[in-house]
Amino acid sequence: MSTTGRVRERSRGPRRLLIALAAAALVVGACTPIADQSASPTPAKTPDIRRSKLDIAYTALTENDVHKVSSKKVLTEALAAIVALARQNGFKDDVAVPEFQDVSEPVLADFRKFADVVGMIAAKTPSLQPDQIGDTALRSYTKSSPDCHTYYAPKRSAIPASDVLAALPPQGPGEREDEAGLEFRLLPEGIGYLKWHEFVRSGTYDVTAEVKKGLDALLKQGAKAWIFDLRGNIGGDPPQAMASWFLNGEPTLRFETRTGSAGTQSGIKDLRLPDAYQLPLAIILNGKGGSSPEHLAVALKENKRAIIVGERSAGCLGSISPLNLPDGSFFAVVGTEMVGAITGSNYNNVGVPPDVPADDANAIAVAVKTLQTEIAKRG
Repeated sequence: MSTTGRVRERSRGPRRLLIALAAAALVVGACTPIADQSASPTPAKTPDIRRSKLDIAYTALTENDVHKVSSKKVLTEALAAIVALARQNGFKDDVAVPEFQDVSEPVLADFRKFADVVGMIAAKTPSLQPDQIGDTALRSYTKSSPDCHTYYAPKRSAIPASDVLAALPPQGPGEREDEAGLEFRLLPEGIGYLKWHEFVRSGTYDVTAEVKKGLDALLKQGAKAWIFDLRGNIGGDPPQAMASWFLNGEPTLRFETRTGSAGTQSGIKDLRLPDAYQLPLAIILNGKGGSSPEHLAVALKENKRAIIVGERSAGCLGSISPLNLPDGSFFAVVGTEMVGAITGSNYNNVGVPPDVPADDANAIAVAVKTLQTEIAKRG
């Protein structure tokens, strides 16, 4: 072997030893915990406050509400409601209310402040469930701008009719009763009486067509006037066609949004019924009916075509901006309200006042007496 070869052979021994020692060090390092890593704290879990749906509903309310509810009012009242809920579950800390801008529009920075405080409350109140927090806040949203059409339903399928729209029991038997609870009969005084509890329109039923059939039948029996008993009627299909029966194209309702007037609705001339149907008309209302029955009553009241008998109605003359939330719940914001096109009177959240007051027990008798006077005037 050459000298060079021997030198190379000798040098391999130390190199092999170094490599082995390095490999052993790597194995030891891999098996030994690193002090800093073992001491790192586990990140705290962010409490679930249903933030996404709260954000969506907050934005919709402050952007679309016809009453221009303030962002500050929405967030302040929602926070107060959540604090009250937390107190019931053992939360005892003081809560500093953030400074919110008093503007009628969404403020992202303010919502973040709100969400941060709610998250802190949730973290310190483990017994609070996420849905409790979300439901409490959203119900508070609706109370910050109270309106018949602004409401929250935890589940889409659970949307209830408003309490103020609960139907009354039937007044008595009629000649027939159908899907809308329609009944009609000729009263002894020669007055055609019609009552229904909902403005239903579906693929198989149209209350407008059915009421027209009732008018036809009563006219053949000699009706001299009409009573539409709409107490407890919960609304439904818009009654523009029905109002048009008794008008000659006059304006009925004006639509108002948060930015101003959005147009005027008028009767449809082509739908006016012949003169034989243009008899004195009384509409009976009470505080348990609203929306479509009020639309009909206002349209005819504004044009002095009907006499309103009974009690002030619920005051639900608006339309909603519907919102399906991510978890299947539902939030509705009133984006438009209706005022009288002739007088400019506001009926939403106010109600339609009666021309002739009467309680439920005497409303039909009062309506009959009022109509008899109108019949006498016509000779």
